[in-house]
Amino acid sequence: MIKLSNQKQAGFSIIEMVLAIVISGILAIGIVSFIGDSVDTLTTSANRNKIAASGRIAIDRLAMEIHNALPNSVRATTATAGGDQCLEFVPVRAATTYINPSFSSGGSTTFDVVDLVPSQHGVTGGYAVIYPRRRNRLYDGDNGASAGWPNFPGNRRPIQEITSIADSVSDDQSTVTLVKSHRFRRRSPNQRFFIVEDPVSYCIVGENLYRYTNYGFYTAQVTAEEEAGVCEVALDQTCLPDYAAAPDKMLITNDLDNTGLTAFTVSAQTLRRNALVAIQFNFSANNDSIVLNHEVLTRSVP
Repeated sequence: MIKLSNQKQAGFSIIEMVLAIVISGILAIGIVSFIGDSVDTLTTSANRNKIAASGRIAIDRLAMEIHNALPNSVRATTATAGGDQCLEFVPVRAATTYINPSFSSGGSTTFDVVDLVPSQHGVTGGYAVIYPRRRNRLYDGDNGASAGWPNFPGNRRPIQEITSIADSVSDDQSTVTLVKSHRFRRRSPNQRFFIVEDPVSYCIVGENLYRYTNYGFYTAQVTAEEEAGVCEVALDQTCLPDYAAAPDKMLITNDLDNTGLTAFTVSAQTLRRNALVAIQFNFSANNDSIVLNHEVLTRSVP
């Protein structure tokens, strides 16, 4: 007779299956959560990098221009509660050593300087500056003007408008011709002579940073913005341009939220040391924000 063996079949019990499903679910939740956190972190990091890159480009451009500012020309308005503020400076086109400008009597319309590099022969426009010790005298282009800006005083001022720059009869020299007879106020210890352009303003307006040009020299720092035809520089109306055509007004960056912050802080400038311009921008976008701080060394010794 054949003896039949009584063997049990192998398998999973209901309890084992339930435990396996629970453990698998816990692992799946953990993996999904890990992947979700990784994606969120990557998205946040990319967003912050984008904000930082945009802010850094704006700050680098601003820093480069401030480095080229005329000594003692940097000034800033008081920041509003919302963070709106303006920084103004006079950009330098070229610099050299003067030879024989007038510092006495009624002044003169021409004088010689050492040749500029690159050459400025034939270049029109610009302003001659010698020893700009006081900002209010440097920006005094609206002095007594009711029309026809600018109107710098002819005597005892560090700045005057240039008509032309031409080759001099003497070797390695250039002759500077001014719009009217002018007497510069003080001699520079190093005989430094600057050719400068019209002032430039960087202003935070709401969430935007704008760059303004072609608005003129005014003793009181200009912060108001007007549309073309409403404010005319030629009529000595003080305003910043709100014109559609660049480069009068140019958008530099956006996504700013400087509420309660001071974007521009200019340290005290003296003739014995350089000054610092502290920049603080808070950028906010897509529920994320980043604060960028930067300091720019400015020349204060003319």
